Amino acid sequence: MKLLILLALASISWAQNFPISLVNENQVGIVGSRRSSSVILSLPPCELARETVQVTVTNSTGQGPSQPDFEMPVCRNRRDLINLVSDIDGFSRTLNLGYQVEMLQPSTTYNVSYRIGSRTSDRLQFTTLSPVDYTSIDTGFGRSGAMVVITVLLVIAMVALIIAFIVVLVLSK
Repeated sequence: MKLLILLALASISWAQNFPISLVNENQVGIVGSRRSSSVILSLPPCELARETVQVTVTNSTGQGPSQPDFEMPVCRNRRDLINLVSDIDGFSRTLNLGYQVEMLQPSTTYNVSYRIGSRTSDRLQFTTLSPVDYTSIDTGFGRSGAMVVITVLLVIAMVALIIAFIVVLVLSK
């Protein structure tokens, strides 16, 4: 009887939802986990390693872009599907960031969840960003005063060097 109770409790805890979130930008060192056409999500818990994960995305109309299933990777310190490879001092380091949900529309609210067998993640609601047309960004003056001063000083120095070179050539003959 005690074994049945333990098995029932284990199956109840196994069937519980698990949380998902957007990747924490400060911890992984990326510019943003939310973009105009995609987001980067954290992965399910480690005990679900090597399981097939189905990603469900819906918007206000009930339909969202279909996402490919993926296999939950084996847990390591940082264990996700987006890989950032940096080559510093000749050593290549791979930093795993998260699962990227793609093909989203700008300025749209979506709900996303993972499904792994009988387990489902909590729904995560997010809104994609609105892209800004780069031509509408005000860059201020065409050239700053400091740039003009530096350019004038460099031109004067170049002219002085050319005159000095000519003088040395004339005097050396």
